Amino acid sequence: MNTLCLLVFISIFGIACSVRNVQQATPVNSTSANLRTYSAPDNAFTIKLPGNWKLQRDETDLGYLTVIQDHAANISILTANNRLPEFETDEKKSYLLVESSKPFFEGWIGGLEKQAHIKGTGRIYATQFSGLEALRSDVTYYRDDADDPRLGYSLFLFGHQNMFFISVTGSRSRFKDLENIISTIRIEP
Repeated sequence: MNTLCLLVFISIFGIACSVRNVQQATPVNSTSANLRTYSAPDNAFTIKLPGNWKLQRDETDLGYLTVIQDHAANISILTANNRLPEFETDEKKSYLLVESSKPFFEGWIGGLEKQAHIKGTGRIYATQFSGLEALRSDVTYYRDDADDPRLGYSLFLFGHQNMFFISVTGSRSRFKDLENIISTIRIEP
């Protein structure tokens, strides 16, 4: 992944980013009376959402930022058409995943620190997400309001065609809702 790409996406979480097109997303398929399935127009992912949750997708210079939210609950999905190159060893692949993720995790924590008091920024650790190798970092943070304490985590991963940085943040009381929604995501279906 080139440095320019990393800088553009880091800017989404702190510094102003150039947005070319804003789409108000609409559901493409109702799965029940309470859920709808959203499919990203570039086929990067699908996700099932409660009908009253808001979704906005912004096109940036090199990708897309999709924000899904309801009071004190937020999921942000950053995608870039930058797939992981083929490697002859798993060690080299893991190394690129770790090195590519560092600016994203740092940018996310830095942006969150400007808005809240963070306790335990957590370590970055390997995990699986939607069947893919990923890195994750967990936080607890406070905004000194009725929704405190808030929980959050971020994920960095490569699909077959896209790079993903996903953040999930919300009040402790809403976090189960967020976990239920994020568990429905399908990467490059």
